[in-house]
Amino acid sequence: MTIGVVNNESSVALKVESVEGTYNSPSAGTEYIEALAEGTSANKTREELARNTLGSSTEQEASRVGIAEVVAEIPVEFGASATAGSSPQRLDLLLRTTLGGKRSAAAQSTTTGNTSTVLEFGVAPNFSKGDVVLVKEAGAFELRPVASVGATSITLAFALENGAPSDGVEVEANTVYFSDTSNSPSLSMEHNIGNEIQQRAAGMRGQSFSLENFSAGQIPTCNFSLGGLSLERADSAQSATPDFTADALPPVALEACLYIGGVKYSYSELSMSIENTLSFLIDACNESGKVSSRITDQVTTFSAKKYMDDTSLTEWDAFNNNDDKSVFFYAYNPSSTAGEFSECVAVHLPQCKVIASPAGDQDGIATDDLELKAHRSAGNDSVFISFI
Repeated sequence: MTIGVVNNESSVALKVESVEGTYNSPSAGTEYIEALAEGTSANKTREELARNTLGSSTEQEASRVGIAEVVAEIPVEFGASATAGSSPQRLDLLLRTTLGGKRSAAAQSTTTGNTSTVLEFGVAPNFSKGDVVLVKEAGAFELRPVASVGATSITLAFALENGAPSDGVEVEANTVYFSDTSNSPSLSMEHNIGNEIQQRAAGMRGQSFSLENFSAGQIPTCNFSLGGLSLERADSAQSATPDFTADALPPVALEACLYIGGVKYSYSELSMSIENTLSFLIDACNESGKVSSRITDQVTTFSAKKYMDDTSLTEWDAFNNNDDKSVFFYAYNPSSTAGEFSECVAVHLPQCKVIASPAGDQDGIATDDLELKAHRSAGNDSVFISFI
């Protein structure tokens, strides 16, 4: 017997399943994700079926067990790929199983006639409504959500601060995740404890996502909760050597701006959560009692502690009048060239209701502690998370 397995030498791999609930083992180092040491777990519990029968003593009768519950918690840093517009390895499958939708667009340069809100390409744009795009004007990079797409142009949700960009300006490639839960894949998860014990979970699907620590001067993180069909253990080392080189360093929340209704606000912290109702198909004819899962409901909420403005009651009025407000925020890694940056993460909630607007406090300074709830318009359009 050998004891002393070290938790910080553990690893997590994720892989899309060909058949839901059939374990798919990782075979490459790039199938591992750089999870945070604190909070990562995968566990199975069994429902105890107590038997209270008459007998010769007051002792308990032997119990039985029912359907197993499998839950994994995976915290990761909120960061982009090291390659512009590529999927972030640490987040790709977690966002796909939680949201369902994913698309990518190649970089594209504008032609002539740009304005502060309309970018002209002369051909069909690569980008879609809801995407966040990076306009790479020399020394004046800016991020904006796309409000609409025309035959040869895109219209931004609100104006670029630096005005109309130059002719031929490049708009960077991106990868965007969005709500389309009917396409949420099931995942297999290898949780290798100390590179000694493999936990093999199958049929895993996203139950929740919470964006945390998005506070001034901190590294934003997000925690994912997954529910699944099965989990088994084996005395085995990890299937491959983890390789995290495709991901960039996570950004620090500095120059990480927040816009509500297209207006930039000063704030100290923000957070966002996506809560899925994960319903399992229960089958008494199945050995485990569960055959698959489906996401049957999704709720996206946002909160921010923004400083109270003594000249405006815009969000308070929206709260009173039940008006829609959009939310847009981002973070990035700056470059050595002033005004330029890369490895961006950005979130766009196009339409939200302000559900609470209490007065708050940040070190003695008055704040609006806003809470907003995203909702659909045409459908599959309540939340967009972009990596650029």
